[in-house]
Amino acid sequence: MNEKKEIKNHIIKIGIFVLALVTIGISLTYAYYVANLSGETSIDETNAAIFEVTSSLADTTSITNTKMSLINAEDVKESADKVEFSVTNSINSTVNGQYYIYLIDVHLTKNLYNKYFKWELVRVTQSGENVIDSGNFGTAMRSDPPTPNEADNVLTTTTNIPLNKIALEIPKGKTDNLIFRLWLENDSTVNQVDLTNGTFQGKLKIEASPVK
Repeated sequence: MNEKKEIKNHIIKIGIFVLALVTIGISLTYAYYVANLSGETSIDETNAAIFEVTSSLADTTSITNTKMSLINAEDVKESADKVEFSVTNSINSTVNGQYYIYLIDVHLTKNLYNKYFKWELVRVTQSGENVIDSGNFGTAMRSDPPTPNEADNVLTTTTNIPLNKIALEIPKGKTDNLIFRLWLENDSTVNQVDLTNGTFQGKLKIEASPVK
C-alpha cells in the first residue's frame, strides 16, 4: 500500500511536444469542369467559386511539458495540456467548407502505447465545449519495425492519427474555435509507474476542402 502511494505521489516524467504546425489543403479558387460532346473539357465560368480557409494554428502556443503529471478524469478540462486554435472560412469564400484534423509525424516511446495516455478534440461554442472525438494511444498503430530486446523507452513512429472521423463543416464567413488536449489519466487502483520516462512528439495538421 505504501509503495502504491509513493508511486502516485511521483511525478510522471515524460517529454511532451506538440508542434502547432498548420498544413491546410485548400484551393483559393476552383471551378467545376464540364465535358462537352466532343470529349474535351472546359470550364463553366458561372460555376467558378472562391474557397479561402485560414487557421491560427501556425501562430498558437505549442505544448511543451517535460514533467507531465497524472490527472484525475474530473480535472482534465482545467489541468490537461492543450493547444487552442481556430479555423476560419473567409468572408471572401463563396462556398461552404469541410475539414479534418490529424496528428502527424507522431513519435512516442514504447511505454506510452497505453490507454491512460489520452487526447481529445473539442469545439468551443457559445453554449460551451462540445467533444468532437477522443481517444488514447493504447490503440495507436506503430509504423516502424521493432528490434530485438528493445527497451520500453525506445522511441517509435506511429501512423497518422485522425482526430475527427466525420468531416467538420464550416459555412462561409464562419470561424470554428477548437481545443486539442493531451494528458495522462490517473487510476488510483493501478500501478502506473510504467508511464515514467517516456517521450512524445507530434504535429497537428488540418486538411480543408470545399463542399460542392
